[in-house]
This record gives sequence, C-alpha cells and structure tokens, in this order.
Amino acid sequence: MRTKLLLGITLLSCMLSSVFAQDPDYSQFYNAPTYYNPAYVGLTQGLKVRFNYRRQWTKIPAKFNSYNFSADIGERNLPGAGGIGIIVNSTRQASGYIRNNMFGFLPSVRIPLNENMIIQTGFLAAFVQKRMDWDGLLFSDQLDPVYGNIYNTKFVPPSDDRVTYPDFSFGTIFQFQGSDNSIIGTLGGAIHHLTRPNESFIGKNAPLARKYVAHFDLIFDFSQSSGFYQKTRDFKINPGIFFQNQAKMNDYMVGMNIYFSRVYIGAWYKNETLEYDQYSHFSLMGGINIPVNGDDSRVKFMYSYDMVINAEHIFTGPSHEISVIFEFDDISLIGGGSSITGVRSRRGYERMECSPF
Repeated sequence: MRTKLLLGITLLSCMLSSVFAQDPDYSQFYNAPTYYNPAYVGLTQGLKVRFNYRRQWTKIPAKFNSYNFSADIGERNLPGAGGIGIIVNSTRQASGYIRNNMFGFLPSVRIPLNENMIIQTGFLAAFVQKRMDWDGLLFSDQLDPVYGNIYNTKFVPPSDDRVTYPDFSFGTIFQFQGSDNSIIGTLGGAIHHLTRPNESFIGKNAPLARKYVAHFDLIFDFSQSSGFYQKTRDFKINPGIFFQNQAKMNDYMVGMNIYFSRVYIGAWYKNETLEYDQYSHFSLMGGINIPVNGDDSRVKFMYSYDMVINAEHIFTGPSHEISVIFEFDDISLIGGGSSITGVRSRRGYERMECSPF
C-alpha cells in the first residue's frame, strides 16, 4: 500500500510539472552496443543477435525491469555500407504501472580510411509507446489514517493511457588497429532523442531530454598461436571508459573486461562525478564463450552483479543483469560467406572484420 501511495504522488507530480525522463540503463553497455551507439551496427562482419535483461534495485518493492533485443548484420558487398539492424527495448517500472516499448531500425555507413582505420556512422529511427495503468495507482486522498484505503480519489485520470511518438538518434565510431593486430581501439559518440519528443499524458510540455554518449576502449590481444590462425591460448584485456549525460544527470564508468580460455570476467566502477560520492556503484561480471561451429559462430553468456557502495543508498539493494549473444561470422546479406538465403561460399576475412572480444 505504501508503495502505491508513493507511486501515485510521484506520478502525479511528474505529470503536472516539467520533469525530464531518463532512459533505462544497462551495466553491460558493451553487450548492448547498438542501444547506446547506432554506429556499432555492422561494425564487424556477420550476424549478431543480443538479448539483455536487467532487474534493478531488488530491495525496492516496486519492480524495475528492462529488456533489450537487437540484431544487426554487417554488409561489405555494397559500396559504403556498414550494416543494418533492428532493436526492441522494453521497460516495466513501478511493478508494471509504467510501460515503455521501443522498436527501431538501424542502418550504418562505413568509410575505410586505410587497412588499419575506419569511420562508421549509424542512425536510429524508432517508434516509441509509453503506457500508464491509472487504475493501479493509489492516491493520498483515498486513505483514512485508521481504516486505510476506504475513499474514492478525486483525481480524474486522462482519457488516454498511452503516448506514442517517433524518435531519432545517430552516432559515429572511429576504430583503429595496430600493425601487428594485437591492439584494437574504438572511440565513439552518439546523440539520442534528436527531436526531443513530448512524453506528456495530459497535453503539457514534457520533452524527453537528449542523451549524449561517449566511449573509448582498447583490446589488447595476448593470444598465443602455434600456426596460421591456430591459437593455442586466448588471452585478451579490454579496458575502457564510458560517459553519458541526460537531463543534467552524468554517469561515468571505468573498468576492464578480461577474456581467457573461453571465460569472461570484468569489473566496472560507476559514479555521477569524477570523484567518489554518494552514487558510487561497483559491477562484477562473469561469462563464458561457447563455440558452435568451429571459430565461425559462438554463443556468449554473461552475468553481472551491481552493488551500491555508499551506505546511504544501500536500501535499494543490488541489481542483476544477464546478456545472451549469438554471433555468426560467416553470414552476409548479399553474396560472400553464408547469405541469409542459405547459399554458402567461404571467404577469408579482411582486417578489422572479425569479432574482436
């Protein structure tokens, strides 16, 4: 009952004031790359399918769940093409009283600078629907101090329980590789919600704030090889930094993932500022890479556990996140490798085309 009361008061306050909403967030941003930067679409050859699930703040009675699905395929047989993809994101907030669903289409353009450097730009055109369950809310005027919920509320809900709008984003990536193939660096940025769509349910002005994303990471490949493409030990280190800003809220993340003999481990620190403060979070990740058809395809499972470091916010509890990723390197849209029509003809990969981590 207390949860519904707080929820009703909070939602009513949000509707009657100019409050900026924020996008759902994932600790494993590296496993939901097209969600944060559309330029990741088709960055490497082949088909990639990703599922992400996040259960946030497990000690709070009102559930906050996020689901993300994306699929993209790289295409090099069309001049200037990077790839195409789709993305679906869904959130359930406050035990499902607020639901937000997004479906988007993502194309990308690729500009090779030389054999070691490329620039790629991606775009997102999405359709978004946000729904509110007015009947499930409880307001303060329904409560009696002794008998509890016995009155009818005077609040009159809007005639419509949903808001729909188009949404647009774009991003750019610069990727480079060392001459000995042992280092790959990726620097990128993206701007989301370019047109700042209005999310108000009651005809007020409630524009969705733009989100700005910047990221940089390096992959150091220490894998040992006993012959031509015959690796006897896989060992890679992937440090990185990630920044996003939306509605005056900043998020900084710094950390590292390690890949060794089909196993992933990682640790990331997240904060609102560059100094330690109340919002500090620490995330631990573990996973496994399972080959499906030799080195051409694989399935990756990763789990992360997010904990709040500062004692003042420990009441929210930890968060859990799961990612499942399918990668098929030898699939293409037009000609080459295994096309989506089932025609298969093997070909060697160019540099910077294989999935690096």
